[in-house]
Amino acid sequence: MKNLMVLTSYVCWIVIILLAAMNLTGMTHLDVVSAQGAAFLADKLHLTLPVTAIDIKTPVLYVVLFALGEIAGICYLMPLYKSMQDKTKAYRRELEKGSISNSTSSSKIEVLENKIRVLEKALDDALKGQK
Repeated sequence: MKNLMVLTSYVCWIVIILLAAMNLTGMTHLDVVSAQGAAFLADKLHLTLPVTAIDIKTPVLYVVLFALGEIAGICYLMPLYKSMQDKTKAYRRELEKGSISNSTSSSKIEVLENKIRVLEKALDDALKGQK
């Protein structure tokens, strides 16, 4: 699943680069604040903005918007990824504890079986010695 997401991201980057290459000469005009908004800010708040509009090349706009989308997606999914990692680590610890307790109990069983064998042999020897 992770590889599919990475592959999808790479394909999207290639498409964005191709779109940018097709529109190398294009320009995009972005209004930061409209003329009425700038007049309102100047009249009412006595605030003048140094920039009210930006002219930017379209390919640059494509790449910037796509990169911002990628960053937003990463920031959105990072807490989920971290919580899944924490849950996986906790599950692994539980499995290790279970395997350790199983090996401990199996070693205890072996020790008890060996003691029983020794006691049985001692009993057999004692019974043979009485006859």
